[in-house]
Amino acid sequence: MTFDLWALFATLVLAMVQIGLASILTVRQLGPDWVLGPRDQPRETSGRTGRVVRAHRNLLEIFPQFVAALLIIHFAGEAGQLSAVGAWTFFVGRLLYVPAYVFGPTGLRPLCWQIGQVGILIILADIFF
Repeated sequence: MTFDLWALFATLVLAMVQIGLASILTVRQLGPDWVLGPRDQPRETSGRTGRVVRAHRNLLEIFPQFVAALLIIHFAGEAGQLSAVGAWTFFVGRLLYVPAYVFGPTGLRPLCWQIGQVGILIILADIFF
């Protein structure tokens, strides 16, 4: 398996860890009755639990673009060192995003988000370089 696909695998594991953590914290905050029930009345999580949930949602929003970039580069037969660097840059940005969102000072979260975006651009740059 190529290095960029290993980064995709690592990002998938990160997403699974995030949903697990978000689920555990949501049950603790909102209670098992609400979580296991029909959820007819929506409730929002707050504090650190809310930040963990939102960090996971943010990963879900950007994950399709990451996968699409890797598919494009692989179907074009252009996957190489640059796409591997980009994929791992994306992963590191997303990995840092979680604690930056949950615990970090103002301004750190957007920086980590940008690292992930730059990673996707680096992947796509492999088509041209």
